[in-house]
Amino acid sequence: MSDGGVSSKPTPLVHPSSAAGADPPVKRTTVRITNVYATSWRVDPTLSAGALGDHLRLWRLERNYRLAEEQLPRVLLHEDLDPQAIRVKRWPHISTLTGATAWLFNLPSGRVVAALSLDVNCEIGDVTDLLEDCYFCDVHVEDVLINQQIQRMMASLDGDAVYEEDLLPERHQLVFGDPPASDECEEVMQHLVYRADLPYNKEHSVICYPDELNRRPGWLAAVGPYVSVVCGHADFIQNTIFLSAVQGVAAAAELREIRHAAYRDVSLFRSPIRDGRSVQSRRKALERIADNLKGLEIELSYSVEAPADLGLLVPSLRVESFHKALFESMELLAKAETVSRMLERLGRAISAELTSIESAERRADEERRLRWGVAIGFLSAVAVPAGIILAYFGINANQVNPDRSIFDHHYLPVYITVLTVMMIGAMLAFSLYLQQVIRNRKQQRD
Repeated sequence: MSDGGVSSKPTPLVHPSSAAGADPPVKRTTVRITNVYATSWRVDPTLSAGALGDHLRLWRLERNYRLAEEQLPRVLLHEDLDPQAIRVKRWPHISTLTGATAWLFNLPSGRVVAALSLDVNCEIGDVTDLLEDCYFCDVHVEDVLINQQIQRMMASLDGDAVYEEDLLPERHQLVFGDPPASDECEEVMQHLVYRADLPYNKEHSVICYPDELNRRPGWLAAVGPYVSVVCGHADFIQNTIFLSAVQGVAAAAELREIRHAAYRDVSLFRSPIRDGRSVQSRRKALERIADNLKGLEIELSYSVEAPADLGLLVPSLRVESFHKALFESMELLAKAETVSRMLERLGRAISAELTSIESAERRADEERRLRWGVAIGFLSAVAVPAGIILAYFGINANQVNPDRSIFDHHYLPVYITVLTVMMIGAMLAFSLYLQQVIRNRKQQRD
């Protein structure tokens, strides 16, 4: 069985801090650097190469991961790399590299997250430059950079697809090794988490030390926004920490994309007002924004906020302690709250704009009904008198002389009377229409 979080050296069967040897710490001969990278690629969320327990030792927690596998990362592919074919830019001890493994994970959102694990035979405090190389992907595998190697692995899953996008900026690094000497432990943690051998003021550090992961002698865990260091814990705990980092990186990438999508929707929201489009086009634009907004709110809830609560799925104090510390260190929930308020306010703005559009449409309907009323009134004012005249000439009466033409001046008083009635009706209809138009324009100005 492959192991993504620890070295392949067998663990001892008995340890004083364990129950019958079930939870021994890992005695390492190497230091493992695991780099987790977000990608922009998405696949079918149900696609996987097997359960997590088939690739990572999870011990008694494997059952919990199986029960909640639709809510947790799945392994798409993992591939052992030739350590002799790996080159880096800054780190001078590349000859101490003893192993390398590349991973592809599939998240419930469909997002693909990549990982690269390197085993090096050196002291834990000597890997600062290697962390810098891995973070900026200055790692070559044979003739290509590591991001291109990851693209090749992704393409191998689907030969018809082309994956040319670069890795996203969201990434996190894990350092697994034996704890350093107690007198230099804090300094080593600072150098590793900040990836720099520079003086520092410890009172201004953002490094978090989760209580449960530092509770016993020989245990050590330091969590930063971009680098975490874990020493002295059993392999299954280190593997769950590896999976937590995958979830954290995926959540950060989702959150950034949701924020970008919200800004695009705001630009779309402003454009109909700025361009002076018709009411109908504004309504269609707002409906598209509202549809996008619903999807963004779902993704925010299920791809960012829900993954922050791992304790409900995996009841382990140490696992939950690291997971919570990681999300707090990356400030994902605080950032998610900001994005949630952005989406909420955009939704309220859309509702207000739709209300304004409905009011404008009601006014347009009233004007349309008024125009039809004026037209019908005008036709009535013309048709009714004309019908009376035609009916008059069609009756058999003494006043109607069949020898006289309908245009004879003898009927002029009748025509004048009818024409006067028609003009009065038309003027009344036009004045009512004009009053309504003036009132609507006044309401629009107000």
